[in-house]
Amino acid sequence: MNGVTVQQLVDQVLDAAQAAHPGVEFGITLSLANALLLQKDSDKLWRKDADGRQGYYSGHVYRDCLVDEIPSEEPAPIDFLVIVSPVYGTSPEAEQAVTYYGDLRSGAIATTLPDDVRTEPPADPA
Repeated sequence: MNGVTVQQLVDQVLDAAQAAHPGVEFGITLSLANALLLQKDSDKLWRKDADGRQGYYSGHVYRDCLVDEIPSEEPAPIDFLVIVSPVYGTSPEAEQAVTYYGDLRSGAIATTLPDDVRTEPPADPA
């Protein structure tokens, strides 16, 4: 580990994503264990629906983003990843935005998965 905390890396990845794609809504994906280390600003994410009515999504909210908590029972790649993804369908700009990955092992931030996490697509059975 490089000494970066979950909170610090989430902030860095979210800052990078929002700077590159201003106004785009993002969601955060973490392992359940790492999500427990991330500050919780609220348990309600308020949004207007297509008719302009105010409602909310329930869950872990940090910096106006819903946090998706993925359980893992054994060591898995999600255990060291911070994933910040655009919420597609919320704006035309969101459709052009990319996902950002933070690696808790190194502190690196990229728009591609770390090499040791990538998998090759299944071979074509043709």
